[in-house]
Amino acid sequence: MIKAALLAAFILWPWPGAAPARPPASIVVATARGEARVAVSVERGHPALPAPPLSGLLPLEVSRDGDWATVAFAGHPFRFLLDAPVVGLDGRLVPLVGGAYVARDTLFLPLQWLTAHVPAMFREAYRWDPVAARFEDARMTPVVRHTTPSAIAAEVRPASEAARTAGLRMAHKVVVDAGHGGRDAGTVGLRLPRGVQEKHVALAIAQKLRTELEARGIDVLMTRTTDTLINLFERAPMCRADCDLFVSIHVNSLEPRRGYESVSGLETYFLSEARTADARRVAAVENAALRYEMDAAAQESALDFILKDLHTNEYLRESAQLAEFVQRLAQAVHPGERRHVSQAGFAVLGTARRPAILVETGFGTNRTDAGFISSPDGQKKLAAAIADGIVAYLKHYESKILAESGP
Repeated sequence: MIKAALLAAFILWPWPGAAPARPPASIVVATARGEARVAVSVERGHPALPAPPLSGLLPLEVSRDGDWATVAFAGHPFRFLLDAPVVGLDGRLVPLVGGAYVARDTLFLPLQWLTAHVPAMFREAYRWDPVAARFEDARMTPVVRHTTPSAIAAEVRPASEAARTAGLRMAHKVVVDAGHGGRDAGTVGLRLPRGVQEKHVALAIAQKLRTELEARGIDVLMTRTTDTLINLFERAPMCRADCDLFVSIHVNSLEPRRGYESVSGLETYFLSEARTADARRVAAVENAALRYEMDAAAQESALDFILKDLHTNEYLRESAQLAEFVQRLAQAVHPGERRHVSQAGFAVLGTARRPAILVETGFGTNRTDAGFISSPDGQKKLAAAIADGIVAYLKHYESKILAESGP
């Protein structure tokens, strides 16, 4: 049931300029520089074009820096995270059917980017004829059509007096998610006080975070306010059109092994493919809550479906920036060791359509961490710091939104 709902949502989601089901074997590129046929590759499962022949025909310059490739088209930069189906455009990440990649020392660019996004931006200069499989210019100098970043709803709502006191100029709404709940207790947390479980700590911190955010003039919606189980896939979608951010609160832990009780600290995650074994471990622990919601076969299928679509989240870059702000300010009040922003495939973040993060507030298997996150004073300090990180991010984002919208 859940898998079917997710599949329907994916199909119905308005992916811009989706590539055709049967791509052509080649396309014609016709410009003032000449005309040539460029072969289409589908070796990675989606149609893509080699960059070198395009550079000879179009006003296109390519540079690479690590995992990123920048394609300047008529001087306007498009940023590609290699092997991720997104393109960076005007400060936001836009989903694609498939991403740019490197094969045989050649950069391949998504056909969808050239045939949908370039004509949309340079509307007066280029057009794509899908019937003739022909991309052509109009013998004009390209005119860039800028768009407003959309990672947060672009409607500018006036801030309340409390929000203005906090330095905000717009009204904002945040969904705060207390992890686990009900029969899903979360991690045991061997160093937490007797009878205290992750679900209790997460709810206590989430409730204090709501108080701190509301004091800063930010509207808050809680996914749960009592000890109840909420479906993982139903949490992030609570952050709808009038919502700006989704923040999920959790407690970390380790399985008993040599030195495990000495590991401590706070970590902030955003949704992307895990790059370390530890990040994969944390995601696996949090995703284990799926066992309370579906049978094993459906659990694996639904989660696999989401993880295959990790990078199509339009808000990847904004989520990473939000995580950086929260991590920097929250760890400043935390007694544990200094840790960093990480990325992993959390199911609770997989359905987010707004910037979304997951905060592992400390290790329930570490005596110092456990004492801090289970004490009312520690919870209040942590909630205030997370709220400060959220406000810092929102102020940063407001500067971009208001600059785009003009005086």
